[in-house]
Amino acid sequence: MAAADVEFVARNVELAYFAGGEVVLAPSSGAPEACLIVRQGLVEGLRPRLAGAPAASDDAVIHLTPGEPFPVGALLAGRPVSATYRASGDVFCWRLERVHFDELTRRSAPFLDFCRRRMGALLDLSQEALQASYAAQATQWRAMSLPLDSVLAREPVTCTAGERLREVFERMERERVGSVVVVGGPGGAPVEGIFTRQDVVGRIVLPGLPLDTRVGDVMTAPAVTLEASASVGDAMLTMAEHTVRHLPVTREGRLVGIVTERDLFVLQRRSLRQIGDSIRLARDVVQLRATVEDIRQWGWTLVAQGVSAELATRLISRLNDQVCVRLVALAARAADVELERVCWLALGSEGRQEQTIATDQDNGLVHDGTLDEARLLAFAGQVNRDLDACGYPLCKGGVMAGNPRWCMSAGQWADCFEAWIDRGDPDSLLAASIFFDFRGIAGDVSMAARLRTHVTALAQANRRFLKQMSDNALRSSPPLAWSGGMLEQLFAAQALDIDLKSSGTSAFVDGARLLALAHGVAATGTSRRLAALAEQGAVPADEARAWIDAFHFLQSLRLRVQQRPVGDRANPNLLDTRALSELDRRILKEALRQARKLQQRLALDFPG
Repeated sequence: MAAADVEFVARNVELAYFAGGEVVLAPSSGAPEACLIVRQGLVEGLRPRLAGAPAASDDAVIHLTPGEPFPVGALLAGRPVSATYRASGDVFCWRLERVHFDELTRRSAPFLDFCRRRMGALLDLSQEALQASYAAQATQWRAMSLPLDSVLAREPVTCTAGERLREVFERMERERVGSVVVVGGPGGAPVEGIFTRQDVVGRIVLPGLPLDTRVGDVMTAPAVTLEASASVGDAMLTMAEHTVRHLPVTREGRLVGIVTERDLFVLQRRSLRQIGDSIRLARDVVQLRATVEDIRQWGWTLVAQGVSAELATRLISRLNDQVCVRLVALAARAADVELERVCWLALGSEGRQEQTIATDQDNGLVHDGTLDEARLLAFAGQVNRDLDACGYPLCKGGVMAGNPRWCMSAGQWADCFEAWIDRGDPDSLLAASIFFDFRGIAGDVSMAARLRTHVTALAQANRRFLKQMSDNALRSSPPLAWSGGMLEQLFAAQALDIDLKSSGTSAFVDGARLLALAHGVAATGTSRRLAALAEQGAVPADEARAWIDAFHFLQSLRLRVQQRPVGDRANPNLLDTRALSELDRRILKEALRQARKLQQRLALDFPG
């Protein structure tokens, strides 16, 4: 906030005192008359219990600690509060009258932004602080959020599909570029394809094509493009997903420039494309093992520079995908398995594209039912062992394609999912938490797509199963209000360990999975599921945004924790909260509060 706006607050607040047990605000009081900011003490907000909510006594409790304003949502909406706020011990609050609160929202854009998207605003501050702390080490990563049109270096070199190779080569040589974009007409629209120097040997020299060949006959079409408003980080992810070095940039369908790998990736050791090339060209497990270590080092660099958790985990997952695809290809060749007749499934965090730096393997295999089972199991088992050798540990629960239970025909997989949905017993619900996030990454991935369509329809139609999944998800609540002073420890930076996976991200993963199945959303990633639900109107957009932000913050903490040496990571998700700044401790508390809100949503949508 601007200094003048902070001064405005200071001039217009009054100090209010509330004795222990005194009601500060209640739903029966009507629309609130002021915004209160906790100065000292603890305020508890008790919401009416929802049918089907977890049984623990503190599930409906909100805790407000020094520095937190309330009731912001009720003030913006002009409605009564939805919780009863009570002083827990002696409490002092700054009181800003409604008329001054309204004036502050008009004059201060940062304050209004905070009120509208509290979680997102706090997360922005945390990200800025993290990036600032590493600014002296690698300044090139500060540009990750810049729009692409701000990094375009020159006008793109173009041609039409009918032009001959000779004149195109001459133009590329004259302009000193490694690619030419093929467009349909003047003004750079539409983009029909792209031709690069890397295409020359495979598409022209070896086939012996003459130089009067039309460029349209050898171009890559359609070209992978990105809008100019997308970020540098988006371009990195797109290049990784499609393994391309040149990316045409468009605005409203018209070509405005081109970005290359050299423009975007300047890492201390290796670029994303170089890692991808190493994976693609690896001939054995030894070569891939070295590349996997590069992936981890590269992932740590992303985290250290404050790259968003969503982008970092998707990039890490994408590179891990490529390692797995290469290992599958090598093992299939050795075992004489035709990949067009099988589909390798990624499960769990890899299926959701949310892998962190420390990850094990969860996978399965779908086949068309015509191949010898012993050969398939030998092939799948070899891939599992190779993944383990590369640094992806074997699954302790045996959820791997080399296990006969998870190497099945498409029909057997469908029967398995149908049985889980029909029974809904504890074992079935545990399986649902692992297997419902499947994604095909190698072989005939259409097998996985068809299975996904079938399973989503079955689950959506079975309300009993969805209710059972909800009850299961609500059995484990984030530790927001532990008796014995969890909040006091958190804000006093006393010794307090929290498992960021089981007590943090799992609530968002489970909630998003359940709501996606209930509303027919086919996406597997947690944030993409929540975003799709908001687009459908299944959940309020502001709630989905807050849940996504909270999930990403917890993921970013997991990535930071996993930067520790392997010997220090008995549990790679265990966070000592004393290592956090005061701001991050506050955001952690807000993220856990958002997890509770998502669970309350499940209790409301799937009542007993």
